[in-house]
Amino acid sequence: MSYQSLLKKAWKSGDFAVLKEDANSKDVVSVQSRENVRRELEEIIEREAADASACLAASKGGVMKLAPFVKFREEKFGAVLFETRSEKVYTLSPTGAAVVREIISGADSSSLVGKLKEKYEDAAGNMEKEAVGFLTDLKGKGLIVE
Repeated sequence: MSYQSLLKKAWKSGDFAVLKEDANSKDVVSVQSRENVRRELEEIIEREAADASACLAASKGGVMKLAPFVKFREEKFGAVLFETRSEKVYTLSPTGAAVVREIISGADSSSLVGKLKEKYEDAAGNMEKEAVGFLTDLKGKGLIVE
């Protein structure tokens, strides 16, 4: 069985163990492939556990942060959020990018609007309503955690 096939099988079944009879097998390539699959999946699990721990730490302190597997990149037009698991891309205006920058810098939901008001003019008086709505939308899509 090829390495790719073993990886797909292990991922679907959740069985990543190298069985004793496989370890004693004369088919060394198969045993080595199983060991490679196990090692690779353990690395993935370790990375995901670290991301989960970071999310839990953020929720304890009330600080918002990008969810695991969400990447932020600034662009000329504003920014993009890329959710790597679903491969969805969200385009942000300059205002949306400013909100996400505050989240990345460690703002909590109660202080975020105040920080934005310090940095940007709010002539129309809509900043708080729009920022709270945007945060609600980001949380609803699972892009930020608090």
